[in-house]
Amino acid sequence: MGQSNALIGTKLYFFGGSPADVSSLSAPSGLPNNSNEVFYFDLSNSSLINTVTPTWYKDVEMPIASLYHTSCVNPNDSAVFIFGGRQYLPNSSNPSYYSPVYRLDHNKNSWSIPNITGYNSTFTNRTSIQAVIDNTGKVFIFGGGRRSATGGDPSFFNDMNIFDITSMSWTTLVISQAPPPSYAYTATLLPSGIIVYIGGVDYISGIIPVKMSEIRTFNTTSFTWSIKSANGSSISSRLGHSAVLNQNGDIIIYGGSDHDILGPQVFPDLAVLNTNSWVWSIPNIPSSNIPQVLASHSAVLYKNYMFVAFGVITSTGGALYNKDYYILDTQKYVWVTTNNSMITTKSPSKNQGSQPNVGVDPSSNELVLSEIG
Repeated sequence: MGQSNALIGTKLYFFGGSPADVSSLSAPSGLPNNSNEVFYFDLSNSSLINTVTPTWYKDVEMPIASLYHTSCVNPNDSAVFIFGGRQYLPNSSNPSYYSPVYRLDHNKNSWSIPNITGYNSTFTNRTSIQAVIDNTGKVFIFGGGRRSATGGDPSFFNDMNIFDITSMSWTTLVISQAPPPSYAYTATLLPSGIIVYIGGVDYISGIIPVKMSEIRTFNTTSFTWSIKSANGSSISSRLGHSAVLNQNGDIIIYGGSDHDILGPQVFPDLAVLNTNSWVWSIPNIPSSNIPQVLASHSAVLYKNYMFVAFGVITSTGGALYNKDYYILDTQKYVWVTTNNSMITTKSPSKNQGSQPNVGVDPSSNELVLSEIG
């Protein structure tokens, strides 16, 4: 749980997370349960939607262990950027404040720390955030929560942080019309340049769930906020859910929990928002292969299929963790498969190193964390 994911071509990557019962803003437990592992599987493999056990590949590990961070993919060179999160030294309960942003060049099999200008130091350790990136390489990250890895009361934010991956510059916008400080929402970028924020919680002298009839949107051109009133089916408030944009331009949300990242479960578990009419609907989905409701999971759209993986089973209050993956046909709204078997191997095209070595790549002016051995 608390991992992030990124789709590079046909490969779905998963970064970090934790197998432990750790809420995004809970007090640190002192246990080294946070992961710096990176796994992927190939979505073009037909075995994913039949009974053949798929192969998961283990890739080069992150320099830090991290959970409740966010990630996105550079549309130009497919590099992956990791932002924020609760960061720790690998296999340790010691916090890491080395960098709030890491970059993975999966072609060179190396991690680096971008040299960023104008960085907003209050973004360090932001959690329960979701980044979107436009075609020009600008990353937008709204709000989030922050709690020191060593404890203290959490802080909440409603600023808009914009990172330009071309110029490596960071801008923080504080907009008077912005929503209250928020976290654990979903963010979906429409082709029009509008970011749609769904669900999550606000913090106004206490935690207040965001109504699902209140859809917040941000215009990435004019830098303005607006609210769309959503009608249709009644959808309960939630946090820790997922959202994907299907090929019809609708947003499919799945899972989440009622008032805590670990549970209880929400109803319905899946709903669809029409982004033209702003109307909610609940598809009539057959019960076969239907997953247990998850929170803090990962979801991504590949062609007409939504892949869902990991997270916690909300009906257990976070006591059980999901090791399965599920696939939804978003045209027919049928869960086509579930699989809890896994064969893990090293990447066939890359060598897995042991410990990170810090150096400087003079061609990129970035701090490079390469692998030795």
